[in-house]
Amino acid sequence: MVKGFAVAAVLVLLLPSASVIAAVDQVQGFALGNANSVFANGPESAATNTNATTVAQDQLASDRGSHVTAFQGETGSLVQTAGASAICGTIGVLQGGLGYGAQAQLQDGSCGSLGAQIQDMDADLSQAIVGDGLGSALGLQNFVGFQTQMVFTIFGASANTQAVGVSLIDAMGRSSPGAGTFITAGTNIGLGQVGTP
Repeated sequence: MVKGFAVAAVLVLLLPSASVIAAVDQVQGFALGNANSVFANGPESAATNTNATTVAQDQLASDRGSHVTAFQGETGSLVQTAGASAICGTIGVLQGGLGYGAQAQLQDGSCGSLGAQIQDMDADLSQAIVGDGLGSALGLQNFVGFQTQMVFTIFGASANTQAVGVSLIDAMGRSSPGAGTFITAGTNIGLGQVGTP
């Protein structure tokens, strides 16, 4: 009698390839806008006001097989402060501010590609000191923003960061009568980058 025993085994090894990398797309954006104003009407009057607005966003995404992991985050802060003091007459401060940020990470899934990383950030600040009185006024605005992006794939990694900070300051002091006061100022700054590693 002949007895035998046989074992058959099949080993299948699947390696990651471009065909299994799924697209991981992320888009985010914010807009911070505010207006601030104060007016002091003499005699012997004063007024102040401060507005502060902040936003923070984070996104984390990966494909089902964890072949692509992408993170992006951004934050922005807009602060406006205005003050006026009138000995007589009227003195005021008018402020308008806008901070804007947008970014995207787009994966095309092709062999060896890390996709595209796009960032944009802008600040637009304006203010005026107006009046026909004796006294003083101060206007201060500040926008600070920061963006970061990172992507990790089986083909490598890429990171983008950018930041913007801008301040606008106007002050006036008047101790003798005369014509009305009108001071205006503004700033507009923007930056962006596109990476296709």
